[in-house]
Amino acid sequence: MGVRFVRKNRMQRGRADEALAFAGDVAAHWEETYGTKLTWGFEVGGDVGTLYWFADHASLADFESQMMASMENEATNKLLSEGVELFMGAPQDKIVVTMD
Repeated sequence: MGVRFVRKNRMQRGRADEALAFAGDVAAHWEETYGTKLTWGFEVGGDVGTLYWFADHASLADFESQMMASMENEATNKLLSEGVELFMGAPQDKIVVTMD
């Protein structure tokens, strides 16, 4: 069993190229800083313009530890704040228990 973190947010119209570059920057920063591979992508049908990030963790405790560390990391907070204007509203997060 593990935990998958899923974050989604809708890109601002006309800012998709910037939002996609930002998604890649966040993924690279996350792996470099926390050692967790952050996969990202976007919908091409259905909820068009919605960007997703996915991260797998060994346990809920592992996820919680990483989230707490990220909230205290100045570089992470600076990076995330730089992308706020690229999206419509607040992101939506889900935590899913995965069954192996």
